[in-house]
Amino acid sequence: MNKISLKKVVALLSCFLICGISFSQEEPTPDELEWLGDLDKPTYNIDSSLQSNFVIIESVSEHELNPHVTAMAQDSQFLTGLYEGLFSYNPLTLDAQYAIAVNYNISRDKKRWVFAINPNAYFSNGEKITAQHVRDSWIKLLSTKNAPYASLLDVIEGAQKFRNGKLTESKVGIYVLSDSELMIHLTKPANYLPQILCHPAFSIVHKDSNVYSGPYVLESHQNNEYVLVKNDYYWDKGNTHLKKITFIQSDDQDENAFAYNTGLADWVTGPVNYQKILGNNSIMMNAEFATNYFFFNLRKNKEELKPWALLDFRRALFEAIPWNEFRSGFYVPAGTFVYPLNGYPTVEGYGFTDMIEAKKLMAEARRKHGEYFGLDKGDEKGNYQKKIPLVMEITKNSMDVKRLYLLKKAWDQLGVDLIVREIPASDYFANVPKSDADIFMYTWSGDFADPLAFLELFRSDSTLNDSGYSNKKFDDLLDLASKSSKEQSYEYLSQAEVILLDSYEVIPILHPIVMNVINLECVGGWSTNAFDIHPLKYIFKKQEKTKLPNVVKR
Repeated sequence: MNKISLKKVVALLSCFLICGISFSQEEPTPDELEWLGDLDKPTYNIDSSLQSNFVIIESVSEHELNPHVTAMAQDSQFLTGLYEGLFSYNPLTLDAQYAIAVNYNISRDKKRWVFAINPNAYFSNGEKITAQHVRDSWIKLLSTKNAPYASLLDVIEGAQKFRNGKLTESKVGIYVLSDSELMIHLTKPANYLPQILCHPAFSIVHKDSNVYSGPYVLESHQNNEYVLVKNDYYWDKGNTHLKKITFIQSDDQDENAFAYNTGLADWVTGPVNYQKILGNNSIMMNAEFATNYFFFNLRKNKEELKPWALLDFRRALFEAIPWNEFRSGFYVPAGTFVYPLNGYPTVEGYGFTDMIEAKKLMAEARRKHGEYFGLDKGDEKGNYQKKIPLVMEITKNSMDVKRLYLLKKAWDQLGVDLIVREIPASDYFANVPKSDADIFMYTWSGDFADPLAFLELFRSDSTLNDSGYSNKKFDDLLDLASKSSKEQSYEYLSQAEVILLDSYEVIPILHPIVMNVINLECVGGWSTNAFDIHPLKYIFKKQEKTKLPNVVKR
């Protein structure tokens, strides 16, 4: 989820727009795929002698190889090599395109879908992939405790009750018609389904975790290195060109720049000293379909209730935030939670600071609820004998001290003591569900180009909901959106976002930008996009990267 903020960005970002993804029923032809990001050249003969190994440097973080349980962007990128579902991302547009499915039909009421399974699809052990494997994979996802994306299948009849232990597996509306046909019954229309099913969480998995459905298999993993080799049983192996992909994990920015400059790495997606990269044409940057934000922990039961569970106290905090100063220096500051999509109605965000109003609201909240929490009402000048502790947990170095001081200083005037805990990044997300902190910081990357990719995080029964937020009107609007046309859906979703913002649950900070180091004169099948997802099967070497053995480390 987390990305590194940058200090410089080109004017390109000011005109960068994200268009909604629409499902494409036609796969790109081999000729269309040959150049991808370099479409001005109509044909290209891929030199197989160059494809022996492709080296990627990424951040240090042990990959979760079970696609059902990870929500990390770095894992999602890695898993595009090992697994595949009914649909996969188009490498240029990230539209949904056929993969393990080759066709589908939808009933007149839009609630029954029949998928035709690719007759040439096999697991890496040579076993044919059937409709039963698809059903088993989705049932396994629904059965996996705390699987982040499982609730996105709640649109299937019985799925929600099954994953909550209130229904047997046989009652879930996923039916195997034959080896080559799978039918699902939905509780409501879901026009976004193909886009969602591109995500690795909905991949087809084998009962043996060492068997894969994607273009590559994991050959080895030791220390900070993962090696993938081509899957000889993969249905589209003819359009999968790299024979081996080596992932090297390193957080040393200077070493990573040196490795790239000397030809030891083909692509750096992890930390790197950009100032030391030779050749500006290797630095790729673009806005990301993501939001960095704080959110309040509302998961406490009544015995553990804290002031921050009440809107009255949260609202006072929001009025006091020095928004302009706090967001100063961010290249894409976020006033709202949902990244502004093309066609999505404008939602009024946060940006007005009023310390006078904040003090009034805090005084009123203390008068109204203070006795319950053992708080004093303060004097006429707004001074309080007992400060209210507000514990914030963030990952190390994810927020600079000056910005944290701005919040601490502002909230101190309300009789609030901001206490910051730094948690190692490797432990942070696993710690959130059991933490007693009051506020957390996430960077969430949308998995499909729809506002629902963000708003699903706050649906009451969503497996992505780490906050404990619950609002029936919010949930109802999300349900209405799923049944509507795109235009009407956006209207309902924007209303839902307004409800979320009016609850003072989310503090939007910024929309991050993405930077990669890769030379597209040497690499094909790779294109910048707002999801920062680059399916590994399409990547190939156009020419050998120039090696510079005399580069000196400084």
